[in-house]
Amino acid sequence: MSNSKPVHLNISINPLCPSGAISDLYEVVDAIGSMTIHDIDDLEANLIMDLARAKRDVFNAEKKLADCLLREHKVMASLSKHKSDISQQKLAKADVGIGHMRIVFKKHGLSHHGRMPSDFQESLGCHHIKVQLD
Repeated sequence: MSNSKPVHLNISINPLCPSGAISDLYEVVDAIGSMTIHDIDDLEANLIMDLARAKRDVFNAEKKLADCLLREHKVMASLSKHKSDISQQKLAKADVGIGHMRIVFKKHGLSHHGRMPSDFQESLGCHHIKVQLD
């Protein structure tokens, strides 16, 4: 071992905050850049390089995870759009049904407001109107 002072890196890894990971990488690069071969022995240099490679692998994994989450959100948005389109079609059918009901009411002189007079109800005793909405 040579007479060199050890290099200490203060690196914290926060898996929930990828932006902190970039600053960690810069710390490693700065630490490596400030070293000279005379400051540390070969073993310590190799360990620091291994650490830098491991950090790179972590960053690549975080990027892949972010890409997968983005793809998941895009698919979920497409599914929501599809459900919205189906609901819009159902609403359009209901509007058509209501339009048909208004035509039938108007054709037969009926009103959907309030109660019918009792003598009018008796005169319609055998007539029933059935409206079915799909």
